[in-house]
Amino acid sequence: MENITSQRPSFVVSEAILNQEGKFTVRDILDKVRTIILDQFDTIDTLKRYIIEKLNSMCDYGLIGRTDVYYFSI
Repeated sequence: MENITSQRPSFVVSEAILNQEGKFTVRDILDKVRTIILDQFDTIDTLKRYIIEKLNSMCDYGLIGRTDVYYFSI
């Protein structure tokens, strides 16, 4: 199996989100994936926007839920 540092950002971020339990924020996900995939993004803000897009997409598919303050596992 591939080393996680060589995997695509989509997989790394998705795995970090789906492994969360209970309530979590964008910051929680950012802290988990920053050291693994930051070099694949121009800035930390670009990575943060990517995570937000991924979170919102997963909410649309019903994989996680959200409130105005946090996301949560279903």
